[in-house]
Amino acid sequence: MEPLRRGDPHRVGPYRLLGRLGAGGMGVVYLGRSGAGRPIAVKVIRRSMAGEPRYAARFRREVDAARRVSGVFTAPVLDADPDAAAPWLVTAYLPGLSLREAVGRFGPLPPDAVRPLAAGLAEALADIHRTGVVHRDLKPGNVMLTAGGPRVIDFGIARPEDATAITRVGAPIGTPGFMAPEQVRGEKVGPAADVFSLGAMLAYAATGAEPFGSGPARSRDLRAMTAHADLDAITEPWLLALIGACLHVDPGLRPSAAAVLELLGPPGRDEPSLLGARWLPPGIAEEIDRRTAEAETLTRPPAGDAADRDSAAGQAPTEDPDGAVQGTAPPAEDVTRRTILAGVGAGVLTAGALGTFAWRRTRDRSDGSRPPGARRAGAPEGPPPEGRSRWTRRVSEDFLSLATAGGVLLANGSEKNGDDGTGIVHALDSRTGKVLWKRDGGSSAVGGGDVTYLTLNESREISAVRSRTGEELWRHEVDFDRLPSGDLAATGPVVVFGREEITALDATGGGRRWTSRAAARSGLSAADGLVLALSSEALVGLDARTGKTRWTYPLDYGDYQITGDGMVFACDRFGTLHAIRAADGASAWRRRNVGGWGSQVGGGRFYVEGRDGVVLALDSATGRQIWSRGLTRLKDDPRGQATAYCLSGTTLYAICADGNLYALDTADGRVRWTYGTEKSIRVQPVSVNGLVFIGAGDGNVRAVAAPR
Repeated sequence: MEPLRRGDPHRVGPYRLLGRLGAGGMGVVYLGRSGAGRPIAVKVIRRSMAGEPRYAARFRREVDAARRVSGVFTAPVLDADPDAAAPWLVTAYLPGLSLREAVGRFGPLPPDAVRPLAAGLAEALADIHRTGVVHRDLKPGNVMLTAGGPRVIDFGIARPEDATAITRVGAPIGTPGFMAPEQVRGEKVGPAADVFSLGAMLAYAATGAEPFGSGPARSRDLRAMTAHADLDAITEPWLLALIGACLHVDPGLRPSAAAVLELLGPPGRDEPSLLGARWLPPGIAEEIDRRTAEAETLTRPPAGDAADRDSAAGQAPTEDPDGAVQGTAPPAEDVTRRTILAGVGAGVLTAGALGTFAWRRTRDRSDGSRPPGARRAGAPEGPPPEGRSRWTRRVSEDFLSLATAGGVLLANGSEKNGDDGTGIVHALDSRTGKVLWKRDGGSSAVGGGDVTYLTLNESREISAVRSRTGEELWRHEVDFDRLPSGDLAATGPVVVFGREEITALDATGGGRRWTSRAAARSGLSAADGLVLALSSEALVGLDARTGKTRWTYPLDYGDYQITGDGMVFACDRFGTLHAIRAADGASAWRRRNVGGWGSQVGGGRFYVEGRDGVVLALDSATGRQIWSRGLTRLKDDPRGQATAYCLSGTTLYAICADGNLYALDTADGRVRWTYGTEKSIRVQPVSVNGLVFIGAGDGNVRAVAAPR
């Protein structure tokens, strides 16, 4: 921080100024103190700029956008006067480092820090977009790492989602290397442009280099327009897939910010909270702590400070006669200690850590429920509320299965064709149920993000299509002796199929990559760069890129394999669940008398059915039971499979064979809400865009939302 200069105001509105945090072309950002002694950042616009309609309108947009956004990881406004002779904006001050400064000084973030960073920024963007605002300038200099978590700042060029372009067509506003292709072209942009910037920023955080190079701005923009990003240094499959989805050239095929959160899944039980700095590498965390302590010293009011007493009592403040501020602007991305949380090119907009934590603990969750123990005062105890039906679509003559890809709902079913049934795949808009496209003769569909893979024409062909439009990308004719008799599976670079042996196709072009003699007669799945082949003798883990066997785990007639949290789970014929480490195939733990079909894993927990339809939440690493919840029991088949699950954020959806859907809190198994269909349902539910989808034996798909 620099001391105040000659000509700087000592007060703005009711706030006392202590020093300069930074300066830019439009004005200066000061460190200040409220009447109650709270540290604040005050952005003051030059009077000469305030008289310019263009800059005055830009500042009004910034104030309006910042006021509309109120998420945990964004920057709330405390006060503002855009109509003053020298317009000003006040935000709470919390010291920290910009992402640009942190990576430049301490090096790339490790993957276990990039994941919570991605979650915090995705939540911030979801909050921003929920208000109808598009940030338009998300970059490492506009993300602050603070003791209150990562913060998205600087809404200087933010616009309502439905606004026209700020400047003439062909003159984009933003930061080269972090602008989406449509933004580079000067076109109207929406929330998908911010998601593109998020992908570029995560790549920078993970590698320490901008994904589109460091050359001239025009060169970086051209690479961004063709999605030629350098991601070779990223080795984590989940991170590579996430960034690749965000950097898609077509904005319609990028995930939403909310979908990014779903892809990341809930945090693990031992994962440090984002409301602090312990999730960051030690060097960055220590620097944040140091700056926080320094700021507390700087803003501590002297005992008996008359000026602050006058301010607190409401005495009218005085301003400097001309209100002018001097100085040259530092580079937009050069956010150092002098420009910590500066609001010109970077800013400090956040609530104190304690207040933020308390608010976050008690607010309603995004699905309409409240955290455990947060019942509204005076609310009567009673049965859980009922979910709401959003739409119903008939897509099959009989049994169907559901999947999702790129925000699209995939319904695999069949239709009558004379005396025979023909497989058919419908792609539905998850929000409306509208049929986006369908494929006759399809027997299965598996989602791979913005691409869906299909088996067609009685499994003689495998096709890759765009999930949203159905546009075919490639088609592979299968050799007669390698016809896929089961479902497809996809992970990273390959799509795999087979029963007596496994064939892997290149996910991009459809050409054959490798063939393995590992049998998959009991099931084939793939996740996190691992292909899993299950036979009557063993579970075999294959490297997805090469097809080489990584490990073999003996298993007597195994079934129902599922992968997650670095583990592989499968049941043997005696009803014993085996938890196997994905890295080396070693046994981690076992549990008897559980089901297998319909289980889910994520956030450090494995959800599976115990005896008589009881839902069990187990620790993924140890098998320790965390909670259990009895939902239903089939009287005529007490050991039959009664439940199947879908995990979405902090909600576990359990569909029961008695026709009821239950939304459970993953923290303790509490039933948040229910939905009854009066139909026997044995289809595993799926969830996307805040809705949960169920399918019944009558061939209908139902979209269900949480209670209002």
